[in-house]
Amino acid sequence: MLSIFRGLRRKRLARRPFPAEWEPIVERRLPFAAKLPADERARFLLHLKVFALDKDWFGAAGLVITDEMKVAISGAAARLSRNLSLNLYDELRTIVVYPSHYQHPDRDGTVVYGEAHRWGQVVLSWDAVVSGLVNATDGHHTALHEFAHVLDSSDGAFDGTPELHDHRDYHAWAKVFSQRYFALKASPNTNVLRPYGATNEAEFFAVATEAFFEKPRQLKLKAPDLYQELVRYYRVDPSATAR
Repeated sequence: MLSIFRGLRRKRLARRPFPAEWEPIVERRLPFAAKLPADERARFLLHLKVFALDKDWFGAAGLVITDEMKVAISGAAARLSRNLSLNLYDELRTIVVYPSHYQHPDRDGTVVYGEAHRWGQVVLSWDAVVSGLVNATDGHHTALHEFAHVLDSSDGAFDGTPELHDHRDYHAWAKVFSQRYFALKASPNTNVLRPYGATNEAEFFAVATEAFFEKPRQLKLKAPDLYQELVRYYRVDPSATAR
């Protein structure tokens, strides 16, 4: 029953016009959108709009949430989902934004830039989000990383394998991701992927997603099998519009 109400809400939000005041934010913060084919850009903006309007937004440590923050963060979520279903983020209800990195209360003061939780919440550092947008080709984008975790958990677990489109996709996915994960563990500093991806399978998928969208040509050249699995899952080919 809850899914029915969420579906109806999404449809209502989708019918709303894209806010005119958001357009310059998209142009300034999300310049990759201008390079997308017209139909794909329209889907991207639709996903951005629905995500921004549908989620509950909270500022932490005194931060006041602005349209700039909502659009920039929602743009990261929509960048991943633009050719997928609008319902992929249904279980994510709350976005909490800190001004900058923060200390994790349960990990002896560990500095955190972002977290995706099992109970429908993503926490982000705004400074980290901005850094990811400014450094758009370094393969390190906190918002993309955390929303990849959300997609990963769509099947109920943070295990590095999201719910794939067809049961026949799982064999190739498992083979390629396993080989590339262990290759990264063996040589973490000589790989197109960030060493952090060697932490576990869930982090590998999130780090691979960052590279897929920010360093697509490099990933395609150095790990073509991994690249093709991500093309098949996300249903986009970012190397076609990479600069």
